[in-house]
Amino acid sequence: MRPRFVVAIAAAVAVILLPWIGVPLSVVVNANLAGEYALIAISLVILTGWVGQISLAQGAFVGIGAFTTGLLIRSAHVPFPLNLPIVGVVTGGAAAVLGIVALRVRGLYLAVATLIFAYMTETFLFTQAWLVGEGGASAIPAARIGRPGTVTFFDLGDSRIVYVIILATVVAALLAAQHLRRSKTGRAFFAVRGSEVAAVSLGIDVTRYKLLAFAISGGLAGIAGNLTMIDLRVVTPASFQFTVSLFYLSLAVVGGIGSLGGAVAAGVLFAGLNELFFRVAALNGYLDVVGVGLLLVVLLAYPGGLGGLGPALWQRAKRRWSVLARFARALFAGRRGGGTSDDHLVPASVQPEAAQQARGDDGKTFVPGPIRSALKRISEGVERATPFRSRRTIVRRSIDMRRLDVLEPEAPSVEEIIARDAASAPLRRDWRQIGENPFSLPPDREERSPILEVEHVSVRFGGLIATNDVSLGVREHEIVGLIGPNGAGKTTTFNAIAGLNQPSAGHVRLFDEDATSYPVHVRAMMGVGRTFQLIQLFPQLTVFDNLLVATHVHNDTGVFAHVLLTERALSSELDARRRVRQIVSLIGLEDVVDRRVAGLPFGILRQVEIARALVTEAPFLMLDEPASGLDNTETDELAKLLHFIRADLGVTILLIEHDVRMVTSVSDYIYVLDRGSVLAQGTPAEIQRNPAVIAAYLGEAVGVEDPVSSGPRPS
Repeated sequence: MRPRFVVAIAAAVAVILLPWIGVPLSVVVNANLAGEYALIAISLVILTGWVGQISLAQGAFVGIGAFTTGLLIRSAHVPFPLNLPIVGVVTGGAAAVLGIVALRVRGLYLAVATLIFAYMTETFLFTQAWLVGEGGASAIPAARIGRPGTVTFFDLGDSRIVYVIILATVVAALLAAQHLRRSKTGRAFFAVRGSEVAAVSLGIDVTRYKLLAFAISGGLAGIAGNLTMIDLRVVTPASFQFTVSLFYLSLAVVGGIGSLGGAVAAGVLFAGLNELFFRVAALNGYLDVVGVGLLLVVLLAYPGGLGGLGPALWQRAKRRWSVLARFARALFAGRRGGGTSDDHLVPASVQPEAAQQARGDDGKTFVPGPIRSALKRISEGVERATPFRSRRTIVRRSIDMRRLDVLEPEAPSVEEIIARDAASAPLRRDWRQIGENPFSLPPDREERSPILEVEHVSVRFGGLIATNDVSLGVREHEIVGLIGPNGAGKTTTFNAIAGLNQPSAGHVRLFDEDATSYPVHVRAMMGVGRTFQLIQLFPQLTVFDNLLVATHVHNDTGVFAHVLLTERALSSELDARRRVRQIVSLIGLEDVVDRRVAGLPFGILRQVEIARALVTEAPFLMLDEPASGLDNTETDELAKLLHFIRADLGVTILLIEHDVRMVTSVSDYIYVLDRGSVLAQGTPAEIQRNPAVIAAYLGEAVGVEDPVSSGPRPS
């Protein structure tokens, strides 16, 4: 067994046995407090760190959880642990209601709205005798679980027993949150935070996932309140003043607002400070000052918080250890008079998937069969009953991606991995190595099936008419160009087609269905993918995870399957990762696949955005200036790629582009917009000869035999 595993196991045993190794009672009490802090911090990591929704109402949810626990025990005689899930549902529902109110505001206004909720809860709800009990305090008797004298007997009046319960709850919450983070739901959370426009264009129902995040966060805070009541057995409204929510948020910030490990570390730190200040009389009264100081240090000097400090120290220690190990090997080899051999090491060039194959990790769960079946039935039943499940029935259309199977080589054996030279470049295949399918469109455009029909669409912003009576169509397997001067209404038309703008007149038909009233995520589910004029990637995620987000519409598993890590959720995740690896190979993004998109070159970002659109498997792509920022060589490569995905994958493309040379070389049909109206339409040759287009846009007549070499980019 590796030394680090031995250390980890020893630490886990020490943590579990902490109350029984002779520590003072105050240490056990503050250890319980650390667990409660950790649960609250985890709830804020999910809501604020992952989804970007600032909440100053966590103190209110903790209070609701604590007082509801007392009410259930006193009035309904529902004992612990049966009251724990009830409290989670109650507080989660209350948080979802707050989420509904807060959906239309963001940033500072959202923080103010949640703070008002916390204030109203303190001044009204926590003053009701039916909830908090007579005398302004809610108290419960010390409960006992099981039969006295048996192994299953637990006295909840013993802080040590409560410690084990809180520890188990924190571990379960961490595992559930970690599963959620690596799932379709977690990626949707990060997508909502990164760019709501891009998220909804990938089929993510932003409203639904915001409410889901509020519900999960509120539920966890309520569970923390439940455990607080079980631990202390008496709580008062003074413990849940609206200002305590500010302390809880600072707790999450000190831990690292997006880090689960940092949330636990912050809980331990602040509970440890509480114990220290209790032991040292000279420090009495300075706990708040120290807390503010820690918050300032994090905000000004180390924004990553405790969650970022640990990995940074670990990487530094690994580098130091690597230097010492090399020195020791060289010294040992010198004494023996021979060279060293690293043949037993897996080369650094091996991709993570290959290393996973070498470890024998095939993604299957090791939960016993009967338990796995029971979890599957529970998750499917809850998924059917959950209010966050989408009820709309959508016909999902996908392109045939089987042509890309040749891009995924067979998994190497362990011997092949060991024998591979670490310095050699891996053999790569991309779209250039795939033989192009012979392709030709029917000569008569009317013989091609309609994909998009825009009928007399007008978009108004107040008194401004952005587009006026625009009609255009895109037929199956066509590449249709949409050109015109800046301000002509091209992107507005795009947004009306995608659903980001609601037409004031006219209709949009997609796949022979009137989609004018459909929200954006529904059109994405129908089979519409797009890129944006201003790149809309998710900066917190790697290139690989950005592409994984695009598999959202083809993954039917829900949040409970993700938390429980069911076999169906694992299978869907493996399928999604396989599809992303194929698109990575297709576009040639292997060198940047594990890097965050923030800081990547602009040309790479354009490739990533096109790759993400392809991962959706949408048969209809809308590309908004994909050649923007590319040089002539890169633009020519992009044109060849568009021809490839049209011919080999059967994708239909609507393209906005200012590079006239490029758009005329790839398009089968072109529409020209000017001042919000369609100025002309026709084949590239007809557009190049059209006098109105020449006067408004091209600037000079160009013959068919002498195509435009470089189109204007109007200012």
